[in-house]
Amino acid sequence: MPTPDTFWTYSSAISIYLVVLAVPGGLIGWSAGLRGWALAGLAPLLTYTATGLAGPWLALVGLPYNVGTAAAFTLLLAGAAYGVRAFGLRRGWIPGEALADRPPLPWTRRAHLAVAACVVLATVLSVIVVLSASGGPNAVFQRWDTVFHANGIRYIADTGDGSLTGMGTINWYPDGSFYPNAYHLVGALVYNLSGATIPATLNAITVPVAGIFALSMVTMIRQFGGRAVFAGSVAIVAGAATTGAYESVSSGLLPFALGIVLTPLAAVALQRYLVRPAVDTGMVLALSAVGLLCAHSSALFGAMLFAFPMVVQRWIRREGRVGQDILRMLPVMAASGVLAALQVLGAVGFTSSAYPYTPWASNIEVTEALNQLLKFRQILNQPQLWLAGLLVIGTLSFLTLGKMRWIAASALILSFMFVLVACYGGVSWVITLSRPWWNDRYRLMALAAIPLCLLAGHGLAEIQRWLSKAVSHWSWVRDNPRVPARLGLASAVLVLIAMGVVTQGFYTQANATAVAFLYHNGPESKDREQPISAYELEAMAVLQKLGVGPDERVLNDRVDGSAWVYAITGIKPTAGHYDTGVPPKDAEYLADHFREFDTDPEVRAAVKRLNIHRVFLGHGSIKPYMHRAPGLRDLDGLDFLRREYANPNAVIYTIIK
Repeated sequence: MPTPDTFWTYSSAISIYLVVLAVPGGLIGWSAGLRGWALAGLAPLLTYTATGLAGPWLALVGLPYNVGTAAAFTLLLAGAAYGVRAFGLRRGWIPGEALADRPPLPWTRRAHLAVAACVVLATVLSVIVVLSASGGPNAVFQRWDTVFHANGIRYIADTGDGSLTGMGTINWYPDGSFYPNAYHLVGALVYNLSGATIPATLNAITVPVAGIFALSMVTMIRQFGGRAVFAGSVAIVAGAATTGAYESVSSGLLPFALGIVLTPLAAVALQRYLVRPAVDTGMVLALSAVGLLCAHSSALFGAMLFAFPMVVQRWIRREGRVGQDILRMLPVMAASGVLAALQVLGAVGFTSSAYPYTPWASNIEVTEALNQLLKFRQILNQPQLWLAGLLVIGTLSFLTLGKMRWIAASALILSFMFVLVACYGGVSWVITLSRPWWNDRYRLMALAAIPLCLLAGHGLAEIQRWLSKAVSHWSWVRDNPRVPARLGLASAVLVLIAMGVVTQGFYTQANATAVAFLYHNGPESKDREQPISAYELEAMAVLQKLGVGPDERVLNDRVDGSAWVYAITGIKPTAGHYDTGVPPKDAEYLADHFREFDTDPEVRAAVKRLNIHRVFLGHGSIKPYMHRAPGLRDLDGLDFLRREYANPNAVIYTIIK
């Protein structure tokens, strides 16, 4: 269901998000010595580093998080990076030319432009997929965790509280609950700068997700000296593969999806440091690790699994020594630990808290798990057979990857992790091993998709190489001196066009069907009731006009979508998330006994403590098996309530006693 944003409002929200992605991180990266594709690719990650650190540290010293303080913190971080690098240069700790940072295979200007065009194309595909799935850029997300993220962005923007527990107070009051909040801190900036509604802001952050994935992949390939055709091919695959960026988005795992698309950058920062260990490359690695941790708790774990084979290959090829590399990592780890101390302590405290950990315990057949990996599909019935074919070609020809052969080992490790969780998710040691990913096979599939997309892109690049080589033997090609120079670009364009044709527009329609799960807008949801419909939004607008005070909470049901009332109106509900884990005692008691207001003094006491004067009930349920709480059923006709407003899907009451 859409919210009332104009075309210019949500267009500006998308533009502002892209600027926020590029500028803060770009300034920090440039100050730290990054240039070229490394600067362009790492800029989004460093932006999330800056905001992810700014919010909690500002809260610790009692300062609000807003556009001004976030900018000041970014300048402070950039200044520190510049100063550290300048000091290292003066002391001779950093080579003046930093020759080791230069990728071994030069690209022509034409190659750079062609690869950039592929990244732009992947971004365009991403925008088309998300907007096609949603039915418009101001549609309201319908999946489970999205309401938590929506409320979190609104809370930070309204209160300036960027702490790691503050936004959790909308549901887990009074103390809140730990959650790494870089995603929400960036969202709060976009919300405040654009003037868009929260749904439009969330969509603005979501639409370029596959484009960010493509940029991260290209940056990694460039850093390791890969061919431009390989980089461009991987960018296109990143924009086409369902299990890469899109499937996590479709499940509402928005910060997790962000962590996935940024994960390849860990290999970039790590390679730069290991090849040229110095204070500037170490600083970039530390900031990158912190950024992944701030984006999502599991992102750093996933990045370590993804990049570990690269380190092993380095040791096998005697490009580095095990002990020496480990010793060099210690100061980087220490610096990361200091910067992210609040996130680390928060994560440790959350792990030992009363919040229940419930494993998914998936038990599908091994053959089915392998089938899903190969065909880049998990939630869709339609396999991506052309990508599967490219994956086979890329895997069989992995030896031609050169310094990037480790990608095959990464694919093997992460695919094994997916199969383990998907097929044996109920085994105790598997549950423990996969806890950073909540024992969720969908998350592990997204992680495995990173090297699988790289291999599929390599397969596409190999086809182009074979085609170019075959054509180069033709006599008319050899006899025309201008043709060989243009043959590479022409064959790359031909292969790209062919892929677009056989995949019916790079699987845009299939990916839109997958992302439509996020909005309950696909064919699988045609008979399903949306928790947030136009009627609920209409009722929320009426509630906003009733003069609910900033210190009041509105009593609502946990499962009917009314938890969105805070994100839409800024009015606090008693239930700010669908999650039933450790709810506030007063909220839980009222959900069970509110109908007994006249006869139960504890109900009246809870209403007074929470300062409740209104009741807002929606329609439907976030899950078909979840039903309205017993204390909130059949409220019409009760003498302590007056109905203020009603429509087919929502009703508002006022407590009159």
